Amino acid sequence: MSGSTLKTLHVLTPNGEYRCAGEYVPVQGQEANGHPIWKQAGGAFWLYTGTNGMWIIGAGDAAEKKFQCSRGNIFCKTLHGGILPDRVTGGWWRLTAEKDFVDDDDIRVVPAGSKPLQLRVTVPNGPSQCAGDYVLVPGEMISGMPLWRLRDGKLWLYSGLNGSWIIGGSDAKDRSFHCNKGILYSKRAHGGHMPDRVGGLWLRLGENGFEEDASIRVALRAASLYLDSSKGQQGCSGEYLPVLDKVVNSMPIWEHISRKCWLYSGPNGMWIVGGDDARAKNFKTTRGVIFCRTPHLGLMPDKHVGCWLRLEGDRFREDATINISAKPNLLYVVTPQGHYKASGEYRLCPGEYINGLPIWKQKHGFYRIYSSRNGTWEISGNEASPYEFQDTDSILRTEDPHQGMMPNKVGKGWKRLDGDEYVDDPGIMVSTVLYKPAKLRVHSPNKQQKCSGEYALVAGSSPNGHPLWRQLGGKYWLYSGTNGMWLFGSSGAKEKNFECSRGVIYSNMPHGGVMPDRLQSTWLCLSGNDFQEDSSIVVEGDSAAQRRSEAVLRVDESKIGNAVIGDGEETIRMQNLKRQQRLLAEDQAKSKRQRSGNKVTLTPAAEVAKRPAKPPQQVDLTEEEEQPATNEKDDEVEEIAHTIVQQLSEQAKHVTSN
Repeated sequence: MSGSTLKTLHVLTPNGEYRCAGEYVPVQGQEANGHPIWKQAGGAFWLYTGTNGMWIIGAGDAAEKKFQCSRGNIFCKTLHGGILPDRVTGGWWRLTAEKDFVDDDDIRVVPAGSKPLQLRVTVPNGPSQCAGDYVLVPGEMISGMPLWRLRDGKLWLYSGLNGSWIIGGSDAKDRSFHCNKGILYSKRAHGGHMPDRVGGLWLRLGENGFEEDASIRVALRAASLYLDSSKGQQGCSGEYLPVLDKVVNSMPIWEHISRKCWLYSGPNGMWIVGGDDARAKNFKTTRGVIFCRTPHLGLMPDKHVGCWLRLEGDRFREDATINISAKPNLLYVVTPQGHYKASGEYRLCPGEYINGLPIWKQKHGFYRIYSSRNGTWEISGNEASPYEFQDTDSILRTEDPHQGMMPNKVGKGWKRLDGDEYVDDPGIMVSTVLYKPAKLRVHSPNKQQKCSGEYALVAGSSPNGHPLWRQLGGKYWLYSGTNGMWLFGSSGAKEKNFECSRGVIYSNMPHGGVMPDRLQSTWLCLSGNDFQEDSSIVVEGDSAAQRRSEAVLRVDESKIGNAVIGDGEETIRMQNLKRQQRLLAEDQAKSKRQRSGNKVTLTPAAEVAKRPAKPPQQVDLTEEEEQPATNEKDDEVEEIAHTIVQQLSEQAKHVTSN
């Protein structure tokens, strides 16, 4: 069999003789005992047929004898009879440190596969210079394994003589990587597996030598990123996931988790957030609505320091509040089965770390999310001493160590403290995205009928850490009270900025972060001087409003990317804006004619279909709208209701504590 028809092979030895692992290349024009030979790429081992008719992996002493021997470190247990190493049946023997041969069914010889072109290394606890993208060095093999170099850096990821993956610098390079020098290394020998698949912990060099660090990650793809743009272009905010195996303008690209937005590097070397028109040009463009004026020079968006700008009207404006991070700025906790007060919105504490990982604080509360010494995410709080939250038992925690994953990435493996033990609770959810219906429809046919109607989400308001809705054309509000229940209140609750539990209708159980239309609860309604259960009260999401909202979202997303970011020039396509202005003027003129004729004219469906969608159904309240007409009788009823709710809340606390 000629060498030109032979495959390159890859040897996996996960349990020992790690030096024999890696890629083996067929040696052209050379045979051993009538069969082909493979040489370890960049290494000192050979795969050949011994005089005993077995496949053997041996070192230089076998080559010195021109393979007229049966010397080696790994043997196939069966005579191969001409069958190639990757197809031969039977197990393998491996030499141990005690110079004995043992059966090792985990040894495999397989056709060589592709090597990762790029690996992303994250080291949250340092040393920071090791973090970044490592690019495959073409044609370079060290002891049968590939070599990667830090992009625009002087660090390498290589296979050491000890069989571990190592990140080292120029001192390792000066030794042609035939050493064990470095500042990070895998605790587990790779046995032929790539760095992203080796498993186990990594160790980093600290002040007292090497120490384990569960947060170190080596992955095929870049980490998720979180964009915060609270002052404008809020639709671009949120989580961005790396697009697998795709590189744009020599850099990674990220896609928004739920919208048609992409974070990419333009040909001008700037980070840009753009939409469908950028994607249509395969991102060989500079279109977007947010961009960083400072060229990134190869730094990832979360590592890059520069001036960010966002589109406002027809021009770009600097916005120092725009932030891109590998850590989510906002987290939402839902806990419907217990410890309801821990639910709600949590904000990242800038610059604060515990055990090398970030902390999030409850927006309207004293609870915190943090990483424990055991490597699990935990939620705990101390109302009397907020900064001593670690000294109290956590009420929620992950079952397994997070291994560096953020709280929103660990899935449903959460436990809840129940008495003296932790119990599994699949209902607990920690997420960067909170379902908040833009509109709610309320039906209360028997009592408190004034609470019926449509309620619109109030943009930017989250009393007690949860969303707020206002009745359209009425005086009522749907909010989360300090008792953790959904309540319908009016001016009395608003005057207290909803820091209360005032209302005339409320849920009969704390919601734990579950939205009003999804809460599995009977509502209680004020009837006279008592609250009574009323199964006829229904709170539902408006499906029609949801469809309209989705249509609006599609229209808004189609506008993303209308700005072209060039060499200091900013141009805007104004056709959509002008078209909207023209249609608005036509609508106003038509409405005026209709009013003057004292009749209603139905607009043809075809014309409606051509119109741009209305703005998203989130309501920013004006000062006039915030001053509902007072009704002394209603306020008196609500005051009575407030007293009853407080009494019921105290009873609920007593029942819970017992």
